[in-house]
Amino acid sequence: MKTYLLMASTIMASSWLITTGASAQDVTSAPVGSAAQTTDAAAPAPVQIDSGDIIVTATRRETSLQKTPLAVSAFSQATLDRQQVTNVTDLARFVPSLQFNQQGDQSAVLLTLRGIGNDTAFTEVADPEVAIYIDGIYSARAQGATVLFYDLERAEVLRGPQGTLFGRNATVGALSLITAKPKFEDGIHGYVEAIAGDYNRVGTRGALNVPITDNLAARFAFVTEQHDGYADYQPAPNVPNVDRSAFITTGKKYYAQDQKSGRVSLLWTPGRLSWNVSAEGFLDKGAPVISLLQTPRPGTKLFSTLSDTAPDTDRYSVAVRSDARYDLTDHMQVQYIAGFTRLGGSTQADADAGALPPTGGYDPATGLQLYLGAFGENRTVKSRYDFMSHEIQLKSTGKNRFDYILGGYYSHENNSIRFDVDQRDGYRDGATRAFVGSFIQAKRTIDSVAGFGQVTWHANEKLRLTGGLRYTHDRKADIGGRNITAFGCPKPGDASCTANFFGAYPDATAAQLLAFFPNGGFSISNNDVKGSWGKLTYLARADMDLTQNILGYASVSSGFKSGNIQDGGQTTNPETITNYEVGIKSRLFDRRLTLNLSAYYSDFRGYQVNQVINIRDASGNLIKTQVGTQNAQGAKAYGLEIEAQANITPHDRLQFSSSLQRTRLDTLIAIDGRFDDGGNTDAARDLAGNELAHAPRFSGTVTYEHDFELANGGKITPRATTHFETKSYLSYFNGDYAARKLTTGQTVVYGDGFDSQKAYTRSDFALRYSAPRDKFSVEMFVQNVENSLIRTGASTFGPTRYDPVFLSVYQSPRTFGGRVRAAF
Repeated sequence: MKTYLLMASTIMASSWLITTGASAQDVTSAPVGSAAQTTDAAAPAPVQIDSGDIIVTATRRETSLQKTPLAVSAFSQATLDRQQVTNVTDLARFVPSLQFNQQGDQSAVLLTLRGIGNDTAFTEVADPEVAIYIDGIYSARAQGATVLFYDLERAEVLRGPQGTLFGRNATVGALSLITAKPKFEDGIHGYVEAIAGDYNRVGTRGALNVPITDNLAARFAFVTEQHDGYADYQPAPNVPNVDRSAFITTGKKYYAQDQKSGRVSLLWTPGRLSWNVSAEGFLDKGAPVISLLQTPRPGTKLFSTLSDTAPDTDRYSVAVRSDARYDLTDHMQVQYIAGFTRLGGSTQADADAGALPPTGGYDPATGLQLYLGAFGENRTVKSRYDFMSHEIQLKSTGKNRFDYILGGYYSHENNSIRFDVDQRDGYRDGATRAFVGSFIQAKRTIDSVAGFGQVTWHANEKLRLTGGLRYTHDRKADIGGRNITAFGCPKPGDASCTANFFGAYPDATAAQLLAFFPNGGFSISNNDVKGSWGKLTYLARADMDLTQNILGYASVSSGFKSGNIQDGGQTTNPETITNYEVGIKSRLFDRRLTLNLSAYYSDFRGYQVNQVINIRDASGNLIKTQVGTQNAQGAKAYGLEIEAQANITPHDRLQFSSSLQRTRLDTLIAIDGRFDDGGNTDAARDLAGNELAHAPRFSGTVTYEHDFELANGGKITPRATTHFETKSYLSYFNGDYAARKLTTGQTVVYGDGFDSQKAYTRSDFALRYSAPRDKFSVEMFVQNVENSLIRTGASTFGPTRYDPVFLSVYQSPRTFGGRVRAAF
């Protein structure tokens, strides 16, 4: 750690010396249009970098990005379009320390920032560490992260705890999406766009802005995105006694996308009141991702699957968001932010991923068929997540000696889900049941109440001191949650071993399901539990204008995430973080270069880690499974982040972002459920010293583009982006180092290759023609030129009596396409 801190401090000190000199050059430069400047015809006019002046709301008030004393990345919609960013997974390449994982049967995207995240925060069981906000309103469920980025003013990624100003769970940072607001100027205007590419990709998007009166305006926006799945179906196995028709060979493929969304916004500004209200709908009819064999079977491709479960996603969300502001005086404003979101629907996914195909045959001892394979299917029969929040703020406006924000916050979630699991030995029509269960959470509620305040003292013209406090109290409860499960087969060959309720009777209670199958060997367990946690978090920060164009800042802040409730009536303790950070923001060489650096050290306590716990009997039969959350003693993360943008010439632009980080897990005694039964305490090991998941020691992205000016006033712009990462682990277990005996009798040590993503590069290229005044544009692009195989998660499949099969979810393969856009 000392080496990294020394490196960070040395780089920042060197940067300050360099930027001081550059700033001195800026100060002595003649103003734009002055006589001294116009006498030198060879000297180009200073070029203003857009990102240097982009307005952000990271501090819950509008400030210039370069005058905001915290680590924040901001992207306008135009920048997102140029980088082909359509959702959060695309954004991760351009934000230091931001990573993601994808989850299949819940169609969720899990975010990690500065090495801290939660790969199981996709249902009502767990909360994410990286909070997502849309127009200042918290998005409670991970599925909300897949909502398409369209018609935004900007996307902001705030790194570090946001524990004093943002509502919930911003333990290590927040993603804040600000939608485009209606405008009164420029009359009726808008744009339309169409996109097409391989895998039958077709997409549209557009917006229409309509000023209705002098103080009422409306905006309408829409987006559609669709493409075929990346994972082809493998032919059905041709073996005796196996019904080939049980396997999926046609139809919608895994990794397919079919999403659409629409939004209508109204802005009303009578006098001192400004009120923006929007309504948005989202529909997902695509397909979940699926784990693929890390080592494909002979004659098959990596992006292919032997599946006996057809993928299906039918999810929706509706949201209403309101932001009303009233200027009490010229220096005081009251703001009321409220929102309601409903997310729901169903999915089904192949849980066995075709890892153990059936081979057919008979057991001579019993005369029963032996399929010698495995079947697993997960299905969200139905789900509904309701979230509402209210927040009121009283804050200063204009120029003051003291800037302040005081506020109160309340949110309520009411979540319900029925999630079914079906596991058998064989395949879909296999006769031997291994496990079937229905997890019915009738009502899981979360109530959060908070009060907060933050004050900035302008000590003098250059120095500002900020202090903030927030007290948060969360209450969680499971009311009436029931699990109905059956393990193994009580009567081999009996009809009760094949008949079950999987996916059926969607509105039935657990007791009713038990009554439907009285001889199926089912039992009921309850999940009723309540938990309550509270915490005071704080911020102390000093920032100073070191020169006219250089801002320096230092801060210490804390964050809090409440405990969890779990199946079986269990609870998990809260998680806290203390973060120390220093940074520099600079605009240099007549604003041609923007250079921002931040160095941080984060100390976690009670870090919540989750995994699926499987418990089997001596014969390898599954007898219990559930998601379990443990509190590690803690974790440490520290690093250096750099963001730079340069206008090298009036026609050449260069962007660069990178992170250098180290992470370390403190004491955690855990059993790797991918290999060992959760009840096998002899398999527990201390993971102290392990690196955290999705935390490469170095990652960076560089983008270069050049404008070729045309005689008609248009331009042709080639653009190239390359992203590089060093090796990273995909779980906090960092692989497996136990000696294990295969069924062949061979002893192996699996190491960490299956549980890591090796170093890789991923490059994107684009060529765009822009008509004069950007009224029309045409673009061709290629993404992931190298066709790099990039894992986002690692797992194994197979009960203990089989050798494990290693699986991974992968990012998209190489794709290409074109885009046409017209503005009016």
